[in-house]
Formats: sequence, C-alpha cells, structure tokens
Amino acid sequence: MAEPTMIYKITILELLQRSGFPLSNSQISDFFLEGDLTDYFTAQQAISDDEEAGLIISTTHHNNTTYTITEDGKKTLELFKEKISTPLSKDIDKYLQTNSIAMREENSYRATYFKADRGGYVVQLRINENDVPTMDLSFHVSNKEMAETLCNNWKVRSEEVYESILDILMQ
Repeated sequence: MAEPTMIYKITILELLQRSGFPLSNSQISDFFLEGDLTDYFTAQQAISDDEEAGLIISTTHHNNTTYTITEDGKKTLELFKEKISTPLSKDIDKYLQTNSIAMREENSYRATYFKADRGGYVVQLRINENDVPTMDLSFHVSNKEMAETLCNNWKVRSEEVYESILDILMQ
C-alpha cells in the first residue's frame, strides 16, 4: 500500500483533472475534511508539495488562490493513478458531482486590484462563464480601502451589477 501522503498528493491531481477547472485551496481542503480523510494541515502540506514539485500551479486573485494541474501533473497522475482506491475514486466522483456547479460558480467571479502608476488603485472585476469573459470592468479608485471594498462586494453582488448594466445599456 502506498504511503498516505503520496495518496493525498495523487488525489489532489485527480480532483483537478476530473473537475476540468481550477479549484481553490478551500475547495481542495474541503474534499479531504468533509470525507474525514485527513486533517487541514496535512491537506495543506500535500497541496504545497504538489506545487513545489511543479505538478500543480497556483493563481492568486485578491486573496483567492486557485490551482490547476500542469502537464507534469497529468503525466504523474497517469503513472500513479492506480494508487487511488475504488472507494476513494467514488468519493471524488461524489464530491465533484455534488459541488461542481457551486465550485465553478464560485471561481467564475474574479476581483483583483493593484497600485496604479500615477497613484490610487486599479480594480479589475470579471465574470467568466466556461472560461470566457462575460463581463470585464476596471475602475480607478483613490485608496486601498475602496479597492478592497469593491473586490469584497463583487463576489456578493456581481450578478446584480451585471443585470443592472445590461438593463441600462439595452434601453
């Protein structure tokens, strides 16, 4: 039997491969915690190990890090896929089936900001559907607090903003 930490690392690759879209740190961790497979710190270490090995790559947007499997990760998964037991494979299927719509939706709303060259901050807000930008907005604001507020509110109100703008422009 393979050592548990190796199984966790391979499981992360399998989750990312089967999901078909990037998963956040919390979405990966939730799989392990909800299934009572391991503790939070062990899951974090497995994510970190996969990233350090170049098997997954992270992208961070305003305090939200998502992970994608790399080509090396796909090759590694092919070599070690048999280490994932049938019950664990079924757990992965069940988790993705139950949560994939919510996870995809959660990852479809991007909000980030950066310091502008001439002062203030530029806030970028985006809605993606199937990795295609549906709405892309940029704002220049005077301070970091305003930038953070816009980013934090985007997750909650993006659909409302999208519908309002569309209604206004269609009149």
